[in-house]
Amino acid sequence: MHRNNAHPAQKEEQFIEILGDTINSKQLIIAIILSVTTSLGGYQLGQYIFPKITDSQMVNSYSLLLGIAGTVIVLVLNAALFKPKRVLLEDEVSGNTMEDVFKDLQLDIDEELRLIGEDPVTKKELDELGVLRNFENMRRINNQ
Repeated sequence: MHRNNAHPAQKEEQFIEILGDTINSKQLIIAIILSVTTSLGGYQLGQYIFPKITDSQMVNSYSLLLGIAGTVIVLVLNAALFKPKRVLLEDEVSGNTMEDVFKDLQLDIDEELRLIGEDPVTKKELDELGVLRNFENMRRINNQ
C-alpha cells in the first residue's frame, strides 16, 4: 500500500504560467467564471430592464455598458480576492553571486562590456544602478 507523506488537509496547489506570470489554476478558473457570468449576466439584465425605460435603439448599447460595468466590478473583486503569491526578496549582490550568475548565463564578460560601451544609454543606466561596476569587477577577477 502506498502512503502519502503529506498531511491529508494539505493540498498541493497547482500553478500555471500565463504571460510570464505564475498563477494558481483554481483561482484563474474562479476569476474567469466570475467575469464571464457577471458580464453576460449584466448584458442579459440590461436586455430585460432597458426596453422598459429607454428607446429600443439604445437597448443593446446600454445593455453592453451594463455588462462592461459588471466586468469592471468583478475585476476589482478578483484583485481583492486573489492576491499575488510571489514573494520578492532583495539580496545584496556580492562578487561571488555575480560570478555564479555570469557562469550560469555563460556570459563573455569582455563581449558584454564591449556591447555596453557601444550603447551610451545602456551604459549610463547600468552605471547608475551599479551593475556596470559588477561587470568591471568580474573582468578584473577573470584577468587575474
